[in-house]
Amino acid sequence: MSAVQTVALGDAMYLLRVTDRSSKYFEGVWDIPEGITYNAYVLKTPEGAVLFDTVKATFTDDYLKALWELVSPEEIKHIVIHHMEPDHSGALPAVLEATGGRPEVWGHAFTRRLLTSMYGLNPTFHTVKDGNELVFGGERMVFYLTPWLHWPETMVTYFPEKGYLLTGDILGGFGTPEAVFDDDPADVSVFLPMARKYFATVVGHYKAHVIKQLPRLKALGVQPRMVLPAHGLLWRHDPQRIIDRYVAWAEGVPTPGKVVVAYTSMYRYAEEAINYILGLLRERGLSPVVYRYVDDHHDEVSDFLGELPDAQAVILGTATYEGSMYLPMKHLIEEIIHKADYAKPLMLLAAYGWAGAAGKEAARLFEGSAYNLVDVVEFRGKLSADDRQKLQAAVARLLEAEA
Repeated sequence: MSAVQTVALGDAMYLLRVTDRSSKYFEGVWDIPEGITYNAYVLKTPEGAVLFDTVKATFTDDYLKALWELVSPEEIKHIVIHHMEPDHSGALPAVLEATGGRPEVWGHAFTRRLLTSMYGLNPTFHTVKDGNELVFGGERMVFYLTPWLHWPETMVTYFPEKGYLLTGDILGGFGTPEAVFDDDPADVSVFLPMARKYFATVVGHYKAHVIKQLPRLKALGVQPRMVLPAHGLLWRHDPQRIIDRYVAWAEGVPTPGKVVVAYTSMYRYAEEAINYILGLLRERGLSPVVYRYVDDHHDEVSDFLGELPDAQAVILGTATYEGSMYLPMKHLIEEIIHKADYAKPLMLLAAYGWAGAAGKEAARLFEGSAYNLVDVVEFRGKLSADDRQKLQAAVARLLEAEA
């Protein structure tokens, strides 16, 4: 099967979808065994064509082959850039070369600078301001600037008459689903956790802008009948669902009973305490989600971060290493604060042999964060009866705590 799938979305609009199962780490850091798609779009009219973004440079040849089967280089009159990140702009130099640089490029003012700095390009450029329109081929497109979703130059395109909303990275997700649309609930149930992971790792640092920008679009009269993101499923059955999920993830709306637990353990002393806590949580009817970083297993940080947006509470356990916090946990906490800083109840525990230090250090790292640090429990070696009582009390306080 071709690396590029061409799908007619309705009158005049087409999807060119690349399926990428070869990239192991998105942005070079986030583990994605589920793969990812790059969704580019083409509006084909009697007056010519409009391109909306391209794809990662690795797939330029496949993308161009599919594009030229749909339109000729001479037909392309406008190119709209929602987001300049190279997984969406990588094929742009080849497109401009093939079209002789004739198309007018539309984008945020900062996009023009990035075209030069990233690719050495200086095309005919139309600087988009919030609410600007392009009427072409009998179609009306309205551009809305959505800065920091998730770069400063990001914007969306809305077709008021057709209800298309092209969103760039926002409202996207990881995964390479066989389905194109959200028509089947089974496909959606598989995709949404991957979309939440994508949200946390890619967009999470800018979640305050999600809370601001998505309701703003609604207030401006944007009522999409089809949401067309740059990654993952397209939403036509229930486009509001992915919008609502993004806002809920940005706000940190919890799933009742979901407690996210992550721990590091050199010689399983911290693990013993975590297992005791897991028993306490399950006795209360809660559903702990556990991530382990031990001598024979490391879960992926990206998967762990993806669980935090809808957690009710968070528990972190760590070993002590050379009089300090165990390094994998220090890294994990730094990622939590940078990508998933939520006002959620938090409990810390630390095992030590020589002297307690890791718990206090972890607590200092969370100073100034949004997390509500409810308790820090440190213990030496194997759990004692007194240690178990402390953990029981700490879990009770955690579950009673307000976010």
